[in-house]
Amino acid sequence: MTMEINRARFYNIIYSSTLEGHERYNIGTYKEKKLHIILKKYFEENPEFHEIKVNGFIADICRDGIITEIETSGFSGLGPKLAAYLPQFRVNLVYPLAARKYVSWIDPETSEITPRKKSPKKANVYDTLFELVRILPYVKNENLTVISPMMEIDEYRMLDGWSKDRKRGSNRYERVPVDLIGMHILHSDEDYRGLIPEVLPEQFSAGEFCKAIGRDERIGRGCMKVLENRGVLMKSEKQGRLQLWMRS
Repeated sequence: MTMEINRARFYNIIYSSTLEGHERYNIGTYKEKKLHIILKKYFEENPEFHEIKVNGFIADICRDGIITEIETSGFSGLGPKLAAYLPQFRVNLVYPLAARKYVSWIDPETSEITPRKKSPKKANVYDTLFELVRILPYVKNENLTVISPMMEIDEYRMLDGWSKDRKRGSNRYERVPVDLIGMHILHSDEDYRGLIPEVLPEQFSAGEFCKAIGRDERIGRGCMKVLENRGVLMKSEKQGRLQLWMRS
């Protein structure tokens, strides 16, 4: 399922954020990164509802019985928060994806920044689906909605890696959102079932699923595990030792 977006408001948030004098709006100078700050403002303009104490944790946004939690680096360690929130609150879990990404490199010795260059890597909703493996016990909870803003992002990386060009093994310094392209929602069974590619036959192998979504076996099997847990994918018969799968 997709959600309507307000690009004009998104652009205005980016523009106003660059004008604010607080040090957190300068690249990499504050614990709360720019991508997180801008998304928090987009999902809730009123700062009175930001950083609210709820059941022993700090929620990014809490308003009218709905918690919005913005996770820009993944869902590891999120389980305890969800266990505290979900019995009482609806939770919108926001996980941004770089559908378009441009990379600039920072030389730590000279502070020089290279011109931005388009990355061949494009994230999509299967990256979100795979991340849900980390919070598998909560995937079926009716109070959980997963929202993935599809974004154009400028990524800044340090030239501090181990390879000769210092790029392999480098550290990411900051991600700056440039554009909001779309919004993908995972909530209902139909939302999850829609992630099983239509090109697949009635029965298919894990390898066929991975090929259909354009991901390697690790990512593909992780996605299948989430879909099975959600109840929209199930094991079928075997062809010899090959396990087949089918929509449920």
